[in-house]
Amino acid sequence: MKKARFLRYAVLLLAAMTALFLAVSVSAADKSISLNKTEFTQNEDILVTAVGEGTDWVGLYLRGETPGQSACIFWYYVEQDADPGEAVDIRETRTNGQTEYEEVPPGEYTMWLLLNDGYEPFDSVDFTVLATLELDQYSYQEGDDILVTANGSGKDWVGLYQKGEVPGGGVASIYWYYVAEGHTPLEPVSIKGETHNAERGDVADLPAGEYTMFLLANDGYDVIDSIDFKITGSKKTEEPAKAEEPAPAQEPEPAAEEPAAEPAAEPAADAEPEAAPQDTPAAPANDTAGEPAAAKTGCGSMLGSAYIVLAAILGSALLMKKKH
Repeated sequence: MKKARFLRYAVLLLAAMTALFLAVSVSAADKSISLNKTEFTQNEDILVTAVGEGTDWVGLYLRGETPGQSACIFWYYVEQDADPGEAVDIRETRTNGQTEYEEVPPGEYTMWLLLNDGYEPFDSVDFTVLATLELDQYSYQEGDDILVTANGSGKDWVGLYQKGEVPGGGVASIYWYYVAEGHTPLEPVSIKGETHNAERGDVADLPAGEYTMFLLANDGYDVIDSIDFKITGSKKTEEPAKAEEPAPAQEPEPAAEEPAAEPAAEPAADAEPEAAPQDTPAAPANDTAGEPAAAKTGCGSMLGSAYIVLAAILGSALLMKKKH
């Protein structure tokens, strides 16, 4: 009995768990998120359609950000804030305080479907917002090229006005062109190379001042987007005239020096004096009879002495020879 009862309970429990699993599986299969397209232009409606239950919610993030680690830009509860399967413009849902992204500027984004008021992702869709109207810079100098990039179709057109002028308000644009006729959307265009309205000849050269570039819809005056910019003075400023350097005072050239008078001819060399006759000294008187005069120093006296010594040696040698 007990064994049969246990088996009956086990079968009932298994059936209940199977039914719950199937219910959850069916519910999960019904959940989804999609967008009306994956490329939008700036200021265009971004329509998201989500299916969920309870507190499942949709959040818009910059691409690459992880829900729960970064704050979302816009968000809404799938069941509480919309009807099931309703297309919702994400820009009209709850904001999260990221004011720099509330206009959903050009960039790459991800739309997430997150479960049960938490950060468990169920699915996501990547999309891109393309620039509607852009300039290569926002401050120019007179004579600069002004490159404008616009996104549009049909008869959407770009018009350049002075700041404060209202398109369709009785004043013509200075320059203008159709975005998709003769050009490709998102192609950089030099506005000064486009159609010029002759009645705006006074500003055809775009002098220094403030201007506004408009993107206007379908050959009319409904503003899709606009950008203010300014033009400052010319790059080429005149160089101040250089002060002339004062000429140095010119001193008169010195008069040519008169050549010095040549010295008088040197006096003739004095004739060399004739050699005075030398008095021949008288021979000294000998005090002793037969004594030779005093010997003179020098080579002559040494040579004589050498002869005497040599003669003495030879004489001794002869004597010795005789003895032997």
